[in-house]
Amino acid sequence: MIDAARREESDPSISSIGAVIRYTWHEHFQEFCPEDTWSPAINMYRLHRRLEMCVDLAGVEPQSLDVRVEPGRLTIRGVRVAPEPPLRAGEEMHIVVMEIDHGPFRRNVLLPEQVDLTRVRTQYSKGILWISLPLLEQG
Repeated sequence: MIDAARREESDPSISSIGAVIRYTWHEHFQEFCPEDTWSPAINMYRLHRRLEMCVDLAGVEPQSLDVRVEPGRLTIRGVRVAPEPPLRAGEEMHIVVMEIDHGPFRRNVLLPEQVDLTRVRTQYSKGILWISLPLLEQG
């Protein structure tokens, strides 16, 4: 049997391939989640001592939102129910066009190290989620 660690040390190309695989897994595949179906649009603004982000979540009930902030990353998850018109008794509905995303969603945003994780605030109003991300004081 070949000792993979010794082989990697003796062949730099194997070490490079391993680094690429580790990077790809860490940066991309670990975030794969089959139930996620869409990603909401965001705008982000840099102000004097903070970042402000708004997330387009029209029709999403606030109690379905989960916002998590950790070093270097912000994750927003939730569910939007498909909007449907009210039906009268015995009335059939046929979809003609359906462009509004619905179902579970997730959005990951990379954050700078300077975000003060202890002072992040959120506000949800009129289908827009605002996230205030204060920046640490430069010492």
